This record gives sequence, C-alpha cells and structure tokens, in this order.
Amino acid sequence: MKNAVRRTALAGIIGCALYSSPALADWKVAETENFVYYSQSPAEEIIENTKNLEKFNALVRALTNNTKPPSPVKVVIYEVATMEDVNATFPYPSQGVGGYYSSTYMGPFLVTFRNNLKTAEKSVNRTQQRSYRWGPEVRQHEYLHHYMYQYFNANYPTWYSEGFAEYYGTMAFPDESVVEVGHAPFFRLTAIKGGNWMHVRELLTAKSYADVKNISALYAQGWLLTHMASQRSDRGKQLQQYLQAIVDGQDYTEAAEAAFGDLDQLNKDLKAHMDSLKAMKLSLKPMDFGPLAVRELSDVESEMMRYQIRLSSGFAVSTLPLVVKTANEIAAKEPGSIMAWEVVARLENLAGLHDQARQTAQRLLGLDPQNVIGLTEMGRALAGPLTATSSDEEWSEARDWMKRAIAISAVASDPRIALFKTYEQQGVLPSIEAQNRLVEAFQLLPQNDEVRYLLARDFEQRGLIDDAIEIIKPSAFGSFDGDDSEKRKRKRLADSAAQRFTNITSYESAIDMLKRLQEKQDAETAEQMAAEPAQPAVASTAS
Repeated sequence: MKNAVRRTALAGIIGCALYSSPALADWKVAETENFVYYSQSPAEEIIENTKNLEKFNALVRALTNNTKPPSPVKVVIYEVATMEDVNATFPYPSQGVGGYYSSTYMGPFLVTFRNNLKTAEKSVNRTQQRSYRWGPEVRQHEYLHHYMYQYFNANYPTWYSEGFAEYYGTMAFPDESVVEVGHAPFFRLTAIKGGNWMHVRELLTAKSYADVKNISALYAQGWLLTHMASQRSDRGKQLQQYLQAIVDGQDYTEAAEAAFGDLDQLNKDLKAHMDSLKAMKLSLKPMDFGPLAVRELSDVESEMMRYQIRLSSGFAVSTLPLVVKTANEIAAKEPGSIMAWEVVARLENLAGLHDQARQTAQRLLGLDPQNVIGLTEMGRALAGPLTATSSDEEWSEARDWMKRAIAISAVASDPRIALFKTYEQQGVLPSIEAQNRLVEAFQLLPQNDEVRYLLARDFEQRGLIDDAIEIIKPSAFGSFDGDDSEKRKRKRLADSAAQRFTNITSYESAIDMLKRLQEKQDAETAEQMAAEPAQPAVASTAS
C-alpha cells in the first residue's frame, strides 16, 4: 500500500489511541548505502535482512534497466514486531494493513512487520507446510513503491503500481547463488481463483483504489497481468504501449482499448494465465556489501522510537500536548541523548509550542552545534509565532538557522522545505534562493505530492506556466476526476483530516490544478496570436 497515511486511509479516520504503539525494548539500527533499518530483531537477522534488501535493490535495478544514479536520500525502514503493531502506528484505528510506504518532509519511510504468518497455502514452485515469512515480501513490496516513484517520473495506474510491487516483491533468495522471480503472492491468487474476479476493463480504467469495488482483486489481478506481460512478449509490448499512453495523459479507456485491443479476449487470456504460472529461477553472482554494523539503541532511544515512527506516520492533533509532555519526561532520563531531543524538538514545533521548541533546540545544539535537525527546528521555533506584519529582521533570523542546516547537508529536504514555507507563512513570493531550495527538495523527494504541488504553484505564481504543467502532470494523470458532488465530498474529507491529523495536507487537487493551468496556457497562446500583426497576403501570378 502506497501512501496509506495520506490517501487511502482517509476514508476511515476516526479517533485515536495515544499509546497505541510497538513494544519499546531492544531497538537496533543498521545503515547501508540505500537504507536505514530500525528493528527489534536480533543483530544477525538485521544484517541478513539489510544485505538482502541491498541485493534486492540491485536486482530490481538490473531487471528494470534502471541506469539512473541511486538516490542520495536513504529509505528509513521501521520493522515492528507484528502486523497489529503496524496498524498501531497509524494516528487512527486501523486493521488489516500489513505494511505501508509514504514520505514526509524528513524523507521516504516504510513500516513493515517481522513475525511469521502460519499458512499451508501453495505458491508457484513452492509450498510452505507450517509457516511462511510474509514480512520480507511486505518489506520488498513497500520498497518497490518508493523505487517506482523515485526513479520513474510518472503516476502509473494504481493497479500497475500494486501489480509491479507484487510481482517483484515476491522475489525469493533460496540461497546466495539463486534468485527466483515471479512467485504468486500468498493470499492473492486464492482470492481470485475462488471467484473474486473483476473484468480486466474495470482494472485497466481504475485511476485509484476508490475506482474499484474489490481491492483484493486489484492487487491479485494487477500482479497477474504484470506476470503475464513479463512472460508473453506480445502482451508485454501492449502493456508498455498502454502505460506510455497513460503517462502522456490519454483517457484510460482509450489507452486500454488502443493497446490491448479486444478487452473481453484479454480478460479470457488473463484467467487462462492462472493455469500456466511459472517463476523464473536465475543464477546470482555473489554480492559483497562489506561489513555491516548494527547499533543497539539506548533504553531512552528505544522508548522514543514510538514517537520517531509517529513523526513519520502522523499524530492526532488533539493528543500532541500529552505526547510532548511524555516525550520530555522520557528524554530527561538521558540528558545527553541527541536522538531523544531531536524527537522532542520536532514534537514541540508540531504542537505549536515554539518557545519550548526553541529551548530544546538550544539544548540539542549544545550537544551538537552542527545538528541539522536542531538548526532546522530552531528556525521553525523562531518563525512559528511570526505573521505578515513581523519585521524583516525577525523573518531573516529564523531563515538563517534553516540556511545553516542546508549548508551542512546536501540531502536534507526538511530545512529546504521549511525555508520555502516561511514565505508562504509570511504571504509573500518566495525568494529565488528559497525557490531553488524547493527545487532541490523536489529532486530529492520526487514522490512527495505536496512538494510537487508547492513547486508547481510557485512556477505558476512566477508566470512559468509550461514548467508548472510539467511538474504537476504526473500527479494529475492518476488522480480522481469524478463528478462535482463526489469531488466536493472528497475535499471536505481531506480538509477535515488535515485539521485533525499531522502529515496530512489539503490543497487543490492535482487534476484541477492541471486543468486550470492548461486554461491559462491556452489563454496566453490566444493573446500572443492576437497580438501578432497579420501577415499580408502574397498575390500569385501565372506565367
């Protein structure tokens, strides 16, 4: 599930429990080239999992012919103990979510679980008689959402986003020299074989989860169609044609019919493909990722992990005062803990307690004068109480702290976005420097829809309509465009959620912005044509 916090979970938002969180003890962390991995697992298991993730990332890059340089921003993974603990990280009651991926100003993150699920179900080329480690597949699935949105500047149909993640997410490593690609995902195939099937036309024309009645079938058939396209060159070419048409903004139904032809026949072929499933077994050369250190968090750091995770996944605004109080009490047990005071400073600014946040940031910078989070939160604390009538000196002082953080880290998106948003808060056009910093944040976090929207809006305000259109297009082509009544209902829901929960914002929809920008573009073109002097007609003579 991609961006569960921001999008799909909005429909069921009600209340929350303050202390619904993973268990506290024995958290550890390991860091590799592409990942920061937090877990309560034994150190040897963390080493195995992180190396497998690096191996998985390298293989997916090879299988998708991705030659782009790796992102400098590492993905933070929070591996909690159980599936119930995953659901407890949401700021509202949730159940049935095995993992999720999203991004905040701090960067991309995903939440998965460790424990095994008992099953006796069969998968392609394998049968698990007692238990099946579903956790690794969920982790790979959620990372693939990041991979797709980080490296491919397009908003693909929801079914393909999930089908792509399911197809490569079931990649297995039976030993160090073998990788298996194309296993059927557990619990998915059983559902559609039992009659839980939607016509492929409904699948191919769905822009979002809300466009289908059967989410389980969307996952399963998305995987099945991706699998068929990988093993049948004719269907593979058709899939690429369809996806390119969607990326170019073509109507979903027209794109599907133009690429695949008879959709009734495709539906029959897809059902038949269930009886000829095969997984590819590929030889694998040894990959050496070097030694990997695992650090055990202190008792206070382990206690703070519940808040570290929720800073990414979100809080109910009403709980923040008590959250801040409790976090301060925990941090006070270990006054020298940088991680603890980083979390507290962020929480205090989030709660609007800017005087407290300023004092905490001072404490943090006393421990580490170059601490990027401390510098950023100091700037936020100073900017928090300011208004449009505040002096230029006050605004400048707040921004200087953020600029110091930016100068220290080339990969920190948070201070770059914070600097830009001070101008939004002041009600003035951002400086060129602030705009450039937002461009840098967008390059670091292309998957973050809010950053994309802010940048497109900034270009629009500067009269750069063509640039604004190119920025917002990938989000707009995959967003909901139903009737006005349904759109108003969704907007009311988003506005309510933004008021009640952190990490949720409510702006103009991407597709509405695109339509408005295109109207501006057409109007400008018409004005330019009207302003051009008419060319005199050239008389012709016959010889």
